[in-house]
Amino acid sequence: MILPLVALLVGLSAYPFVYMLYMSAHTYNLAQWTPPRYVGTANFVQMARDSTMRASLVFTGLMAGIALPVELLLGLGLALLLRGVVGERVWRSLLLLPMMIPAVVAGIAWKMLYNFEFGPVNYALSKFGLERISWLGDFTAARIGLIIIDIWQWTPFVFLVLYAGLQNVPRDLVESATVDGAGGWAVTRFIELPFLAPLIWVVLIVRLIDILKLFDIVYMTTFGGPGSATHPLSFYIYKVGVSFGWDVGYGSALSMLLLAVITLLTNVLIRILHIDRLLELERA
Repeated sequence: MILPLVALLVGLSAYPFVYMLYMSAHTYNLAQWTPPRYVGTANFVQMARDSTMRASLVFTGLMAGIALPVELLLGLGLALLLRGVVGERVWRSLLLLPMMIPAVVAGIAWKMLYNFEFGPVNYALSKFGLERISWLGDFTAARIGLIIIDIWQWTPFVFLVLYAGLQNVPRDLVESATVDGAGGWAVTRFIELPFLAPLIWVVLIVRLIDILKLFDIVYMTTFGGPGSATHPLSFYIYKVGVSFGWDVGYGSALSMLLLAVITLLTNVLIRILHIDRLLELERA
């Protein structure tokens, strides 16, 4: 009974990948009503000349290079600061709200917040004597705006994981260190952070993969604009293959590139951070 189900699941998982691999070596535009034609590596050669694809990689790198460290620091800081404060449960619930809001709702809300004429963000800036900003219409501001949204929405995830990890730090170890004269910072640095290290690395990889697949919030706010300013690679694939281009062959080649980038980065991080070894130590 189980073997057919396993075969079905493997087939359902493998077929899209094999089809994508097949189409990446073909030119197939749904708008031209012609059958797929084998072109070898032409789609991959086209990538090297595609300036929009390069801009997508740059923006994806910016998102990972700025949003990810900020989310880690904020999430860790909130997890450390929230313990033992008055109303801890209430604060904890409030902090998790952004993560629970659907991307569609969050996108609409942030479009209103960023509104040039009537948005609260520009209103607040005007109170400090600053000029209004076209958050979703200016090249640089749109990128900054999306990075802010990502930090707002996913810092709670980092906080939640690390806060849960802090609950598992042995209290007797902390109390022994405190009796021996260790201060709050020493306890955090030499006891709590080493315990959190495996979780921090796992969060780092999970969020990195999420950022590389960023799509929904871009769709709801900037739709990749202005121009190609806020195209993450995943959204550019959507535009090429579905929204504007209908170029399934080139879209498949771009998807292969994204898959290769995610696989390479994940494996490099696992090897550099020795996550497998850390998890084995945790189990021991």
